[in-house]
Amino acid sequence: MAKENVASVVTPESAAAAAVPPTNQSTHGACAPRDAVKQQDAAAAAAACDHGPDAAESVTCGDQIAWTTIVMLGMLCAFGPFCTDLYLPAVPTITRELLTDAATMQLTLTTSFLGLALGQLLIGPISDAFGRKRPLYVSLIVFALSSVACAYAPNITFLIIARLFQGLAGAGGIVLSRAIACDMYSGAKLTQFMSLLMTVNSLAPILGPIVGSLITTFFDWPTMFLFLALWGILLLVGSIKLVHESLPCDKRSPQIRAAVWAMFKECSNKRFMCLALSLSFVQGSFFGYLASSPFIFQTIFGLSPFAYSMVFAANAVCITIAANGAGFLAKRVSEPLVVRLALLLQLVATLVLGVEILFELHSIVLVCLSLALFVAMMGSAQTAGFGLVMGSRTGGAGAASGLFGVLTFIFGALTAPLVGLMGETSMLPQFLVMLGCTLCALVLFHVGLKQHHLYTVLARLLIRYLPAQNALYIATCAWPRLRYALLRAT
Repeated sequence: MAKENVASVVTPESAAAAAVPPTNQSTHGACAPRDAVKQQDAAAAAAACDHGPDAAESVTCGDQIAWTTIVMLGMLCAFGPFCTDLYLPAVPTITRELLTDAATMQLTLTTSFLGLALGQLLIGPISDAFGRKRPLYVSLIVFALSSVACAYAPNITFLIIARLFQGLAGAGGIVLSRAIACDMYSGAKLTQFMSLLMTVNSLAPILGPIVGSLITTFFDWPTMFLFLALWGILLLVGSIKLVHESLPCDKRSPQIRAAVWAMFKECSNKRFMCLALSLSFVQGSFFGYLASSPFIFQTIFGLSPFAYSMVFAANAVCITIAANGAGFLAKRVSEPLVVRLALLLQLVATLVLGVEILFELHSIVLVCLSLALFVAMMGSAQTAGFGLVMGSRTGGAGAASGLFGVLTFIFGALTAPLVGLMGETSMLPQFLVMLGCTLCALVLFHVGLKQHHLYTVLARLLIRYLPAQNALYIATCAWPRLRYALLRAT
């Protein structure tokens, strides 16, 4: 039964495997050779994976996924962000004890974010060539070792370098958890699964500062990094026990060079880039909110650190609810409709904040509600849009996930400084960042969907006037996206 379910799911990898040259056959007899090709492909896949180390553990789309697996992938996806959130409460203490200044200390955060971005570019293509489990194991081991190095850093330079490697290793959890989800699901099922991952992932900004504060209150700061090392080891053990290989041997890239080339080739995929950039603008506006929220609530409205943490936690809960709502709606309406609705509600929330700023209402309730709606719709847009982005790829899921992850971090790095251009007492930069990012996201999302409609129309014309095998061969020689649309249409 599992094999039948796998055959019904079309991915770019299966599209490439199904493309064969046309033969001299009639339209009436096209189905039999196509079935024979599928049987040969299945036999070849089984033969190839029999020799692989992860053959017995391959995951199929028809398998029932346990909650333990969902929690494990959610924790891996929150791996990098949790490390940053846990680390923040100890920054002043580390600055004093390592005899450095605040500007140099900020480099430990910068290098960590740089590692999280570059690591996704590296680990994504590697996982397309070697499978998901082995790169995951290596990244968790490196993370544990780099965390120990951070704990025993003798000076700030050593800590900066160790944080870079910690970020590189932490990127593995982000990119591989997304790639595993894409290997197992597509379409509405992927949206529902991502909503569950978002539920676990949204706990990171809530628990991270709380756990970090508790550790720094009762222990010295190296204990925090030792805790991260222990956590990395526990995730390694959990991954060995609970996370199965999701990329069969016959779907892997023949070599790393081919996987890296496929990732750069993805940049010419207009639909993928438009949708990925659209969600990157959404994520960029969220990074702007993260950077400006302490000043908005603590400096402008005078909230205490504890009250601010409660507002921050409430917004994180809103993200969780909205993400699960997107997964629920995906069962009944299309994912593009969910994303459009989320972006439009983000625009409404932005305009409400603009009214508050324009008329100087100075209402903390209005600001809280508008920002809560904005960040909640970020969760809905990311949950429903991720499946659309990954469904538009032409190469491996690991490379595409890595490229998408890097784009989100780039936009976050660009928007975070912009919200502070007018000082700590103005919300105008935050409003302009939210407005600009939301409008760009709406336009790019619309353009990306138009690319999909073009390929779908061409694919239907080929199916109507040509035998299936000939149409598939022509689509393969023309554009990979047309080939993918053709297989989805059939």
